[in-house]
Amino acid sequence: MTERMPVGVSTCLLGENVRYDGGHKRSRFLTNVLDPYVRWVSVCPEFELGLGIPREPLQLRRGED
Repeated sequence: MTERMPVGVSTCLLGENVRYDGGHKRSRFLTNVLDPYVRWVSVCPEFELGLGIPREPLQLRRGED
């Protein structure tokens, strides 16, 4: 069997409950269609920084407001 290619993906898209609201955004296309062909490298920067679940939503801003 050929080794599956590693692909980075948001952890919440794989169905893990790591979103700010304690939920997920599972993508059935990723988990049902692509899963046999790739090796997922799941990443959730907020969780890995130690932010809690649930948590206040983050807002990205450009420049000074």
